[in-house]
Amino acid sequence: MQCKKNMIYNTTWTNNTWTLVPLHVGRKPVSCKWVFKIKQGANGEVERYKAKLVARGFTQTYGVDYNETFAPVAKFTSIRCILTLAALEDMEIHQMNVKTPFFNGELEKEIYMEQPQGFVHQGGEHVMCKFHKSLYSLKQSSRAWNQKLDAFLKSIEFLKSEADPSVYVAQMGDVKFFL
Repeated sequence: MQCKKNMIYNTTWTNNTWTLVPLHVGRKPVSCKWVFKIKQGANGEVERYKAKLVARGFTQTYGVDYNETFAPVAKFTSIRCILTLAALEDMEIHQMNVKTPFFNGELEKEIYMEQPQGFVHQGGEHVMCKFHKSLYSLKQSSRAWNQKLDAFLKSIEFLKSEADPSVYVAQMGDVKFFL
């Protein structure tokens, strides 16, 4: 499991998810924990080991650590309409999965977290992780990721639907794109 933990820690470090700094006076750090899973194949053999560092967001304080948490979710009706339109117009459908999306959302408030177990820097036991980007289980992670995705889609000329804020449309020549 150690190599998987190192990979996640290195991802957060190289992605500039946090920096180690002294805790500001009057601030309380969020605790964190490791979540480990063993993925098994259909035959029951171990396929891979997974590890995820999650912040204990339930320890965050409204108004101090976050203000807004809302992020739109696609309505089932919108998904059915897009699939129906694609079937009628003989369009292709592609699905994608964004790996580690929460490591990309930019935070608006200063959030501090205790150093992860097993990665406390020698001589730096008194410093905390100051977040620059979000992490799993922070109250505002979904919203931060949605704001980053929204800005990117608008920068490549997608328009947000008024009927469903999680649906985007773009027209490039004769081709229409829906997200």
